[in-house]
Amino acid sequence: MRFFRQTVLLTFVLALLWTGDAPRLSLAQTDGAITIGTTDLPSTLDPGEAYDFAAWEVLSHLYTGLTRPVPGSLDYELALAEDVAISDDRLVYTFTLRAGTTFSDGTPVTAQTFVDSIERVLALGRAAAQAVEPYVESVSAPDERTLEFRLTKPVPYFLGLLALPPYYPVHPTLAGRAQPDPFANDGLIGNGPYLLDAFDVRDQITLTANPAYDLGPQPATPTIHLKAYRRSQDLRDAVRNREVDVAWRALFLGHVLELDRAAIDGLTITNQPGTRAFYLYMGQDREPAEDPLVRQAVTLLLRPQTAVDQFKGYATALTSLVPDLFPDAYAPIWPDAPDVALAEETLLQAGYRARGDARLDVGISFSEPTYGNYVANAVALMERRSLDETQFVNHGVFLDIDTPTFTRMIERGETAFAIFGWTPIVPHPAAYLEPLAHSDSPIPRNGRYANPAIDALLDEAALLDDPTAQGALYREASALLREDFALVPLWQDHVVLVAWDTVEGIEIDAGGFLHYGQLAQRGL
Repeated sequence: MRFFRQTVLLTFVLALLWTGDAPRLSLAQTDGAITIGTTDLPSTLDPGEAYDFAAWEVLSHLYTGLTRPVPGSLDYELALAEDVAISDDRLVYTFTLRAGTTFSDGTPVTAQTFVDSIERVLALGRAAAQAVEPYVESVSAPDERTLEFRLTKPVPYFLGLLALPPYYPVHPTLAGRAQPDPFANDGLIGNGPYLLDAFDVRDQITLTANPAYDLGPQPATPTIHLKAYRRSQDLRDAVRNREVDVAWRALFLGHVLELDRAAIDGLTITNQPGTRAFYLYMGQDREPAEDPLVRQAVTLLLRPQTAVDQFKGYATALTSLVPDLFPDAYAPIWPDAPDVALAEETLLQAGYRARGDARLDVGISFSEPTYGNYVANAVALMERRSLDETQFVNHGVFLDIDTPTFTRMIERGETAFAIFGWTPIVPHPAAYLEPLAHSDSPIPRNGRYANPAIDALLDEAALLDDPTAQGALYREASALLREDFALVPLWQDHVVLVAWDTVEGIEIDAGGFLHYGQLAQRGL
């Protein structure tokens, strides 16, 4: 659940505004490199420590794991593994490694390399261990090319987890370290399509193509510069001056909207649905949300489209717990418009009235420091427009809650009503539904929500291979959650990237990673 601490901070929007002319030749183009500007440069490149999407994106170009995502899809393919056998109970995964694979310096990558690397992640006990410890009971190497994982429970997205840096093989010089090496002081020796050329803390990262890489095509651009900017306006100016070719990660949506309206010649915006979804959480043991009639009435009063309209095409209204990125599991069964009359009738049944002390008190918790003022303003507007429609409700929204406090409130079920964003650790329906609805997971458990029928459906789906059969079970689980009014989907974020039209090959995968190796200067 600590993954929530990291994922709530990831906002894939950009702040740029420019109305003048600029020189057509960028600094990056002079050496055939591509420069990516960001306000979210990683603070560590140690796979045993890193636990945020910015670091994972860079590391995914420096290393290759057992599996990797298939560009343009939600699927994963074998990479360093050439075969996998999965036990009938889905608890044991046995991989056969490709023969002759090495790190960039020629050191062999063996099954024991993986064991040492993963055991180091667990021994360090840093944030990265949260991607391993809840899932893996043990990992062993029966021989040099055989790697066996024994899981704590069936995990339908385990092949996706293996594509993440905490599962990467690291060089023996790093695997033997009892402390993190966040800045790769002795040089990071990987096995991916790029090599780490330089890491200037809080300034830039430079990657160069790995000539020994043979697990896929060579990168289209031999050098990638990641340049850090401390403030959104600094990155805006860098784009204006063509100091960067691509602007990516963690700027303000308001500036993107201004840029969109400006329609600057030569500047393009990539805008696509992402995996982060926002929900209204209602605590099962907190007054007044412990009353199912109250939860039903609040659900019937909500106007999520009010918030979505503020994003001007950079968010999508959501009436399913799982976005339509996953069509087999997509269940758009929540109300898409309010029903004030039915909500008031429901509140009357619950004993509430339109006057005096008999009115319902609803206070919604939200964290502006976590999500930014633009999203906070959209939430506040939605709350007012939704609950002003009836005289039965006294209401307000508490915006100024710091991230650690807000995270604790959600984790521990310390609030009756809260709006939060959830990004799955990998893009899979179960990575939404299990953390948010299975009674073994912290959010439902600490919020005193348990539905054995939902647990059974999710557990059954974890034993299946067929996405269609899994999806049917996920839709059934969603229907039960709808009956309980335990969680209300609100909207789905979009990921946004800004680039000059001299750059081609832009592809952001379903997990929100930009593929650096496909980027190229047009015509070069």
